[in-house]
Amino acid sequence: MRLDGRLDEPAWMRADSIDDFRQRDPAEGVAATERTVVRFVSARDGLWIGIHAFDREPAKILRAQLRRDTDMDTDDGVQVLLSPMQDKRTAFWFAVNPNGAMTDGEVINFESDNVDWDAVWDSRAQLTADGWVVEMFLPWQTLRYRAAQTAWDVNVLRMIRRKNEEVLWKAWRRTEGIKFLEKAGVVEGFVDLPPRANVELRPYASATGNGATRAYDTDGSFSTTGAAGLKGAFGLDAKLAPSRGLTLDLTTNADFAQADVDRQIINFSRFPLFLPERRPFFTEGAGIFDFGRTQETQLFYSRRIGLSRSGEPIPLLAGARLSGRIGAQQVGVIAARTGGDQPTTDAVVRIRRDLLGRGYVGAMFTGSEARGEEATTATGFDINLPFIVRGQNLVFLAGTSWTHDSTGGAPNYSRFVVDFPNDFADIVSRVERVEAGFNPTLGFVRSDGIVRYGGSFRLTPRPNIPHVRQLEFNLLNYQYVQRLGGGLDNAEFEVTPLGVRFDSGDEFEFSLQRVGDAPTEAFEVFDGTTIAPGSYWYDRWEVQYDGSSRRPVRFEASANFGRFYTGSGEDYSLSVEGRWQPHLLWSLDFGYTDGRFASSRFIARTTTARVDYAVTPRLNTTVFAQWNNESKRGAINARLRWTRTPGSDLYVVLNSAWPTGLEGRSIPWSRPSRGGVVVKYVQYLRY
Repeated sequence: MRLDGRLDEPAWMRADSIDDFRQRDPAEGVAATERTVVRFVSARDGLWIGIHAFDREPAKILRAQLRRDTDMDTDDGVQVLLSPMQDKRTAFWFAVNPNGAMTDGEVINFESDNVDWDAVWDSRAQLTADGWVVEMFLPWQTLRYRAAQTAWDVNVLRMIRRKNEEVLWKAWRRTEGIKFLEKAGVVEGFVDLPPRANVELRPYASATGNGATRAYDTDGSFSTTGAAGLKGAFGLDAKLAPSRGLTLDLTTNADFAQADVDRQIINFSRFPLFLPERRPFFTEGAGIFDFGRTQETQLFYSRRIGLSRSGEPIPLLAGARLSGRIGAQQVGVIAARTGGDQPTTDAVVRIRRDLLGRGYVGAMFTGSEARGEEATTATGFDINLPFIVRGQNLVFLAGTSWTHDSTGGAPNYSRFVVDFPNDFADIVSRVERVEAGFNPTLGFVRSDGIVRYGGSFRLTPRPNIPHVRQLEFNLLNYQYVQRLGGGLDNAEFEVTPLGVRFDSGDEFEFSLQRVGDAPTEAFEVFDGTTIAPGSYWYDRWEVQYDGSSRRPVRFEASANFGRFYTGSGEDYSLSVEGRWQPHLLWSLDFGYTDGRFASSRFIARTTTARVDYAVTPRLNTTVFAQWNNESKRGAINARLRWTRTPGSDLYVVLNSAWPTGLEGRSIPWSRPSRGGVVVKYVQYLRY
């Protein structure tokens, strides 16, 4: 077998094939308009997957992406889902477009997956006179499987982008989809599979050159707060297989120079911002650690380990993560030791036991002990019960948790959710109670001392209207937060009288909003504008347009108008994305907010620009620039990634930032406030 995108070895001809694909969208259950043939070959070194995507108009195949782990919403593509454990809950998926660009992820549950999971695998693709062909190779150690299990749950999806046509082998109903593992297909014949490799090693070496750090005054004068320097670093990541269903990851002197930088966000609210995790050690297997409502109240928020509240890195001296399955239990364990000014030991333990079809009952523990301080812990229990009622999904969720510290108190967080997530209607109702003082050291809490009621009643019919694929009517999307002592904390009610998704992929939406807030302390919305304590209610309306991703240049735009606390204001956003297939992608994003009050006014502006240029799927570059007038700072992050062989990568990363808005002075390009270059090489070894 040779990985070359040509299915010409004799083994492919001997393999059985999958070719019965049906549409999930636009015509549920109707045969696919283009033929797809999928074959699997089990070899000593790994699993080979060959896919021939026939197309009667190959010149119209869309293939803009080349970068690893990029969003393929603009392209034709195929996606293969594998669930060797057949637990109807977890799986891995691997996707490739006609350029051979690769992305992967792990299924967390029916409604979500973790696209930050990265596996060691490889692929090649090529256009042909009758469509395109992709060849994938997955080493056995990339997957988790039982020795005696010869059948795997499998599904395959193909997207024909110019038609916005999604076709699947199984689970092609609109209430299902590729993550709906209860309706996945079964592939037999996984016999005599080798045990997983005992150990995989990823030693790295890096060199970092930092320029001088400067603190600027508004008049353009500056003081040097840090000297330029050059330093080197070494570290090691290891992956062990205690059993066929478990993976133990170890890291020492962890380095995340290649991770995406955070986006600059202007926070107009009085609540803390939630920023996504981007560091590979914490993103892999992250789904098992979900507990609570994301971005609202979470028992575990991995950015609390190795990052300060402001996002500055804290040395991660050592870490261990155990994840996988033991019988009917999913398990996840994290232990970490961080350095810096206050060395800390952190631990997280998560267990989910299978219950009924795809459900589970689970428990979680988190603990943190900083040098010189008492240890703090948190515990919780939750349950997830998904049902299928007359072909429709119905999910019940509940959970409760407590935090514990030296004061002896045990404030509680509890929630209950009923969800009806289906194609013609998505209806959810939830209630959450967060007692005062509930603030787990390793968690994220937007606000405490409250009861939060929320939900949505969204109808999405598919009428027989030319060029219209689906309508949306959100009769009420609401969140009402009440203080435990009584009275409003904050609220938002939204009605969408009309939303339209066209066959072209374009979307339009119009909505009305009623917002309430009752801060007990003054807070600054923007520099020079402060909101006093009190109770506020105001109305706004919004129009949104999202252009089709299949176009060479697409637009997204929104406008939000109305009252804002005691004043008024408008908020505009515009995003322009373009592609020059198959090498160049670019995007520009603009945000403009104008707030007017009796004694003040502010205008907030944000701008981001991104350019991705890929020479091949294994050699690509990214330049990401951003600026906003609140921080008065512009920043650039540029990265080059060369994958020498799967798992072995060379990274070159440039970071630089400059002050803006200096009085009567231009941007001091030759004297950035900070800047540096990182060169890092990671070598993949397997034993």
